[in-house]
Amino acid sequence: MRYVKVYVLLFGLFFSFSSCVPTPNTHTAEIEKKKALVSTFIQLIEAKAFSRFGEIIADDYQQHNPMVKQGLAGIQEGASWFSSIFPDLSASIDEVLVEGDLVVARITWTGTHSEELFGIPASGMKVSWTGTDWWRTRDDKFVEHWDVVDWSHLMNQISTEE
Repeated sequence: MRYVKVYVLLFGLFFSFSSCVPTPNTHTAEIEKKKALVSTFIQLIEAKAFSRFGEIIADDYQQHNPMVKQGLAGIQEGASWFSSIFPDLSASIDEVLVEGDLVVARITWTGTHSEELFGIPASGMKVSWTGTDWWRTRDDKFVEHWDVVDWSHLMNQISTEE
């Protein structure tokens, strides 16, 4: 009888615990949902739909790029500014990794340099550069961001100095 009680107890604990653990399908769905945030972000930038950033970016968005102001309004302003420099800005997502609440994407950007950037006048050149973005997510939105941009490669392409 004692073994039956232990078995029932262990059986009950197993099922109680297993109901708390995400199933592989749930885990995969969460990963795909977070990856989709990156695709949506790119689509909104390409469409210049910065007013829709609130669909995927939290109001209290923390930005770790000193060129971009904090909050949702800061990323909207920053994206608008950058899109004015490269009006045909487009991107391809090279890789997206998801681990817990972090999403990391390596992105290749292209655009025509049509306005001054960091003191370099518009060159009219079609250029491309890469960047790696790290986002932290909460409640299906981006809440924090870090990035590393290959500014050197970009600036070398638009520089008119020989």
